[in-house]
This record gives sequence, C-alpha cells and structure tokens, in this order.
Amino acid sequence: MPAALLRLLGRPALWLMIYAALFGYGLFALFNIPEEVLPAFNYPEVSVMVHLPGTTATDMEAMVATPLEGVLLGLPGVSNIRSTISNGLVETDLRFASTTNAQADLQAVNGAVDRAHTVLPPGARLFTQIMGNAINEVADYAVRFDPGTSQAEVSRAVAMRLIPALRAVPGVQLVTTAGLGREVLWVQPNLAAMRQAGVPVQGLQKALAGQAMLVPGGHLSLGHADALITFGKRPSAAALAQIPVQSPRGPVPLGALGRILRATAPVHQRELLDGKPAIALVIFKQQGASTLPVTRALKKAIQSVKLPPGVSVVKIYSQGHLVGAVSNDLRRNLVIGGVLAIAGLLAVLGLSSGAWLLALSIPASLLLGIAGLYASGQSLNLLTFGAIIVALGLVADDAIIVLESIFHRWELGDDTWSGIWRGVREIVAPDIIGTLTTVLVFVPLLFTGGLAGLFCVPFALGMIFSLGASLLVSLTLIPLGLGLLPRHAVRPPRAANMLLLRLMGWNRRFFRLALAYPKRAVFACVALLVFSLGAMSLVSVNIMPLPNEGVLLESFTLAPGTALADTDALMRHLSARLAKDPAVADVLARIGSSANSTYTEPAYAGEVTIRLKPGAGGASLDKIANRVQAETQFPSLQTSIDTPTIERLGESLDGLPQPFALDLFGDHLRQMSATAKEITKRLRRVPGLSSLFNDQGYPETQIRITPRSAALAAADMTPAELSAQVSTLLAGQIVTEVPDGAAPLPLYLRLPNPHLLSLSALKSLPVGLNGATPLSALANVSLTTSPNQFMHIDGARALEILATPTTAPNLAITEARRALAGLKLPPGERIVFGGLYPLLENAALGLGIAAIAAIASLAWVLFLRFSGRRVPLLLMAQIPLAMTGGGLALAVSGLGLNGFGLIGFLSLAGISLNHGVVLLDRARRNEAAGMSPEEAVDEALNVRFRPIFLTTAVAMLGMLPTALGFGAGAAPEQGLAVVIGGGILWSALLCTNLLPALYLAGREGGAQQ
Repeated sequence: MPAALLRLLGRPALWLMIYAALFGYGLFALFNIPEEVLPAFNYPEVSVMVHLPGTTATDMEAMVATPLEGVLLGLPGVSNIRSTISNGLVETDLRFASTTNAQADLQAVNGAVDRAHTVLPPGARLFTQIMGNAINEVADYAVRFDPGTSQAEVSRAVAMRLIPALRAVPGVQLVTTAGLGREVLWVQPNLAAMRQAGVPVQGLQKALAGQAMLVPGGHLSLGHADALITFGKRPSAAALAQIPVQSPRGPVPLGALGRILRATAPVHQRELLDGKPAIALVIFKQQGASTLPVTRALKKAIQSVKLPPGVSVVKIYSQGHLVGAVSNDLRRNLVIGGVLAIAGLLAVLGLSSGAWLLALSIPASLLLGIAGLYASGQSLNLLTFGAIIVALGLVADDAIIVLESIFHRWELGDDTWSGIWRGVREIVAPDIIGTLTTVLVFVPLLFTGGLAGLFCVPFALGMIFSLGASLLVSLTLIPLGLGLLPRHAVRPPRAANMLLLRLMGWNRRFFRLALAYPKRAVFACVALLVFSLGAMSLVSVNIMPLPNEGVLLESFTLAPGTALADTDALMRHLSARLAKDPAVADVLARIGSSANSTYTEPAYAGEVTIRLKPGAGGASLDKIANRVQAETQFPSLQTSIDTPTIERLGESLDGLPQPFALDLFGDHLRQMSATAKEITKRLRRVPGLSSLFNDQGYPETQIRITPRSAALAAADMTPAELSAQVSTLLAGQIVTEVPDGAAPLPLYLRLPNPHLLSLSALKSLPVGLNGATPLSALANVSLTTSPNQFMHIDGARALEILATPTTAPNLAITEARRALAGLKLPPGERIVFGGLYPLLENAALGLGIAAIAAIASLAWVLFLRFSGRRVPLLLMAQIPLAMTGGGLALAVSGLGLNGFGLIGFLSLAGISLNHGVVLLDRARRNEAAGMSPEEAVDEALNVRFRPIFLTTAVAMLGMLPTALGFGAGAAPEQGLAVVIGGGILWSALLCTNLLPALYLAGREGGAQQ
C-alpha cells in the first residue's frame, strides 16, 4: 500500500470526525425525512378546472373552453392539451415536454390563467394543480349537525373557526368544503307582490346594492390622535325588510316584496353523512410534507375548535392510518431483520471484534443511505422502504468479503497493517466491481421519464445510496476498525464450523456433478427457468396490494341527466342499507362536485366513503368490499369499489389517457354521437376489449330561451337585460356584501325553489321593466337537447370511447381496426386510436433503453476487469438464470405478482453477479500466480465459500420478516422480499456450482477433468 494511504488509514481522529459528521447528518435525516404512501408525482402535466354552475356543456365550450385554450396553447413546452367539457365544468389538462419542470409549468399556467380572467365570464371559478395532487389528500372529515340546528350558523362556524384552524396546521396545502353553501342574507322575491307593485327584479337589486358600506370613511384629528371613520351596522333580516324599494306608486318596504332570511346559499351538490345533510372537509397536504405529523396536528386542531351545540366533527379517512401501519411494520421488520442478520453473523464468525464491526456496518450503511435519500429530496415511502429492505440484506456483502480477505492474510502470517493492506488490495477491485455491477442496473433508471420514472427513480436512488454507503464503509471503516481494535482471529463456534464444512461438502458434490455434465446442468437450469416462467403465468396480478386502511371508497354513476333530487334519494336509501352492515361505522356520500373543490363529477355521479369499525375486515378487505358492492346494487347504477389510496392514485393519474381510447373528431356533435354509437356497437364484438364506455355526447334535455328582438324593442329592453333578470331569479346573484364581524355577509337574491317551476310557470315568469310582463311575451321558451359531455383535443372537438383491453393494447388496437374496417365516416369526421398505449410504448421504450444501457455498462465493466470474452459472457449469462429463484419463490409463496415484485426481478439482474465476480476474480488471480485452472477454482471455492454463504444468509435473514408478511403494513413489500430472497439463494447456488463448472468446462484442463 502506498505510504500516503497507509498514513490516511492510520489517522483515526480524521476518520472519527468524518464518520461523526456522516452519522450525525444520517440521524438528522432519519428523524426529519418525510413519510408518505407514494413518492411525489412531478409528472409534467397541469390541470385547470373551471366551475360555472348552471351552464350547459355547449355554452361552457363557447364561454370557457375555447378562450381558455387560446391562452394556454401559446405556452412554451406544451405538447398536448385536452379539455373535458360538461355542464358547468371544464377540465383542461396540459401535458408539457418531459424535460420541463412541473413546478415551473404550474407557474406558467397560473400566469396564463390570470390573463384568461379577462376573457372568461364573471362568476367562473378556476383551480389549477399539478397532476398527482390527489395523492396528497391526507384526511377527510364530516361536520355533523342536529336536525334543528341552523345551517347558516353551522356554515359560519365552519368557515370562521374550523377552516382557519385547519389551514394554520404546518404542512397543509388546501382545505376544501362541500355540502352547504356560504352563509347569506337571502332575499326571496314574491313574484305576485312584485307584479302588483310594479317592481322589476332590478328594483330589488338597486335597493340591496345601496346597502354596501364596505368603504373607508377617512379620519378626524381629535386632539392628539387620528380617529378613523367606519360605516356599518350588524345586518339582520328584520332591518333589511324595512329598506325602501322604489315603485311607480312610491317606496315599498322590501319585506312586502319578498321573504328575507339568514340561510346558506343553495348549491347543486350534496354531502350526506349516514343519510343526513352534512359538510365535508377535504384536506390536502403540501408536497413533501410528512403525513403523520400533519394528520396528528389536524386532529389536535379540530379538538381545539369550539363549535355550536349539536355540531360535531367525524373523522372519515386519514392517510396517517395507512402510513403509520406501513411505517411501523416495516421499521419493525427492518429492526428484526437487522437483529437476525447480526445474530447470523455472530453465530458464524463468533464474538470477535471483526464480527462486531460487520454488525456495525449494517445500520451504518442504511443510515447513510437514508441520509442520501433525504439530501436528494426523497421521502420514506413504499418504494424507498422497499429499497432499504432489499439493501438490508446486501449492505453486509461488501464488508464481509473485505473482512474475510483481511482475515485470510492474517491466517497466512501477515502482521496487522500489512495484512490489512494486502487483504484490501486483493479484494478492492472485485469489491468495487461487484457493487458497481449492482449499482449500474439502477443508474439508467434515474434517467427514465414519464410513468416509469415516477416509480423507478425513488427505488433506484434508495438502492444506489445504500449500496454506495456499504462500499464506503467496507473499504474504510472495516479496515480502520480492524487496525485499531485488538486483533482477534476468526474462530467460528464448533456448530457453525461443522455446518459450514457440511455445506461445503454438499456444494463440492454439486460442483463435481455440474463439471462432469456441464451441458446437462445448463439444460436443467434453463428448464427450471422455463418452468418458473410457466408457474409465474398462473399467479394472480395485483398492481399494488395495500393493508386495511379502515375505509372503502365506492365510486358511482347513474344515467346521464339524472336529477340531483333523484340521486339524493337513492343515496339516502343506499346509506340506510349500508348502515345495517355490522362492519360499517359511517357512510359519507358525495353527490356531484362543489365549485370549491377539485372534483369533477356531475350531479348524477360521485363517491361513497365507507368508514369501517375498528378491526373490521382484518388484513383483507375483499369480503367486505364484495358485500358492500352487493348491498349497493341498483338498476342503472354503475359502481366500482377500492381503497382510498388506490382511488387517489387513479385520480392522480387521471390526466393520463385510459388504457384504450378511440377519439372521434368532427364538427357536428349530434352526428358525431350517432357515429360513436355505431363504433361502440362494432367494438363490442372485439374479443380483446371489455367494459366499453361511451357516455359522451349523450343528449340531455335543456330549455332554450330565445329573445324576440321586436318584442324586446317594444318593451324598451335589451337581450342582456332580459337574461340578467331571468338569471337573477333562477340562478341567483350576490348583489353586494355588508359588514358582519370578521367576515362580510353577502346579500343574495333568488327565488326560493326555482328548480320546481314547471315549463308553463317558466313561460309565465314576470319580467320586464314593470315586472309584470310574462317571459313568453318577450322570448320563445322551448325544449332542446345538448350533449352531456364532449372533449377538445388540441382545440378540436372530439368524443372519446373508452375500453379495458383484455389482451396486449397493441393487439386490441389491431382487432379494433379490423372491426371498423368497413365503417364509412361522414364527411369531416376521423378516428384516432389513443389511450395509454402510446405512453406505455414510451415507458417500455424508456425501460428498454435503460435495460440496454445497464447491460452495456455491466458488460463494459466486466470486459475491463476480465481479459477476454469468456468470463464476462459467463457472468452475463447468469443474469436470466438468476430469475428462476425469484419466480419459483413467488409461485410457491402463493403471493400475486405486483409492481414491487417486478422491481425485484429487475434488481436481481445486478445482485446476481456479485458473488460470481468475487469468485472468478479469485480464480483468475490464482491462475496468474501459477496455479492450474482446476487448482485455482478449487482454492477460490475454499476461500470464497464462507463469505458467499454469509452474505446469502445475511440477506435472507434481513428480509425474512418482510417475506413472511409480518405485520399488515408489510403486505406491499412482501412480494419484493420473496423475489429477492429466492433470487439471491438461487444465484448463490449458481455461482458456486454451475458458474465455476462452466469456467473449467471450456478449458483444456477442464475438459480432461
């Protein structure tokens, strides 16, 4: 060893300071790193939602979608823009180039939205968010109130006390409410009294507007102080009733022309808690905020708020329940796995100082890995936890082979530091290459974008940081500790030594067998690989298994156009059914979407959140979910049920296309709707498609009011004045706001129940300058139809037909093209196949490029280390064979294949090479020292068997609690631990038997043997 490096290792104070700083930062990261369910979704897509209740889809297109898209299409980096247009709502999703930054994209969109306010109609409410914000929905609460409690008082208490307390919680991004409108002083006109007095609705508006007093009054200098002047009195219904309204016969009290009451503004949406009206609170945390501290602080904030008598807050859902279960169980499994791994090391190596150094290397490497995750802005989530669980079984690998190499030199008679130097020098190259071959599998994943990058990057970072830390510890802390601590030879306990000797004997028999029949051995391994693939095809597939969250979420939809009152009645009926279920604690039904929320369902759709009683369902919700879905069956009602996290994940990816989508472009919606029906009819015969969904362009009955120019001119009115009168009476208007304590109180003008008017009553609606002219005298009132929903794709009108492919998406598209081959489209219409398939192609291409880059990098490193092609090709051939162990372990375990299991198979590509690199490097060194190939391999097997056995045993012991599914929170990672454990065991068998046998089989000496 160069003198400088010796001196470096001989400076314990320097290394003490370095590791003290690293461990200090690691502990800081451990206690401060955020904990979440999934990593942050920074996909470059931004959603803009515009609510304008009471507006038809075609009017929303003209007033909102087209002008908004005109502003947004000019933003730099926009690659695609899709608008879903429905009654009262437009959702526009902008997809940016993958190289852009999501936060910068959001800022650009917000700037464009600010400019768009000038071209959008008054009253339009806009909300923007990065795609993926739904996964930040951290808690749902419901405000329950007794039947006799004033809804206005409840609404004010929630708005003035509860919501500010929740928004003040650190880490809270957004709090939305639904169910009740804001508190108002509601003026409900009496049409008969207004007609008799000759007062039009403008007269009421003018009288109410005169009550505005929210203006500064200046100041007076009184003595040595300035006194500000303020206006106002506490508004009341009685005081408002005395306001004079001008009429042809003189002033008339407002109370004589209508009813005035303090109430809540009506909303076209419902929240029902156990079948009774309620207020729903939905809380979103900030991206990067830790879930558990936020949910705990929310609970304390709610408890600190004093609400009116008869009002209480019910917890419906808390993401902290899931995060706590996953975090607690996985942390416990990590501790148990670590203890088992350390116990295994001590059992094999004895209680020497070296064994204790190995024990220290495991938590040290994991702590530095967590520090790396924290420094890179990651959180502890299902993916990074999975990486740490896998790393727990691997981080001791580097330290074990370094320790064994140094002890081997000491056993040959070297003194302390000379033995350390020679041991490190012999092992440093295979140690680095072995770690590098594993790390290189994950490095290309850091550059994958799109959907693949959302899930692969956090896992890859966790693996890279942990394995890099283990390499650092093995080459610095282990040699330094061995040099400074009292020197102890490795004296394994008698039982452990006998076990090792017996295992070595068995392994030697398998090795000789493989050496005698190499072709048969290869054939047997390939046959097992094929068998494992066949067994894998029989296992179930579950993208993301999650533990019992204590809540089920059922989405529902009725036939398009179903009245809100009918949906409300049905949900009350179904809530009563669910309340009888012994596992159900509370049922919160959301019908439609509040204008203050991020939801986009119409009045005939929504969600039912079912809170289960503590302990209900155990670890699995399948039985309860099936029972709940059976209890909510109803004609024309479509439902789907899942856990909140899976549902929020779907909502987070909602801006992405569906698995199969056919977009029909054209200009005339009625004609396009007929074409879409014919397309759907043909697609139903395609065997590769199921669950066809064609709900766009569905004609809904609307009422059209067409002003008559001549009649309006005779009445001295304009179309704008007529529409303003009708809109105020039927849709309502906030005329002004008056002071009322800490918040202004709106003065709201609208008929009490305009939705109950018949068509003939609407025609008789008194309008005009005298408030006595029937509406039918000034305009034609007729029934018409308008599409319930349609789309704009890059500015062009479109209807989208969705389906679920039961085969590969590309095969489904081919079959669909064949089914539509004879279809003649009307002029101006065209069909484009879209959906998730192009994105899946891009994701697959990205993963394919990453795999090719990883394999090329592995090959490059191996060819650099080992001269010739034989050894690198042998090692590369081990990669697919190592998958056998993971496949067989998963099939035998009875677990389904999920996304984490797939990541496990990818990880095996690098993990499987480590042992082989160390073994063949030793054999090549022996040959260079003059040994024959047989002697070189024999010596390498003798020297390297114990570290290979130790690393395999430590890895399996470290992952054992998770692989056994110890704790409900370990369910998502169980498949990952099983795949990695089986793969590591099988790769250890391959590298100590088949690999050295094939290494010798092609050589002349090996052939003679």
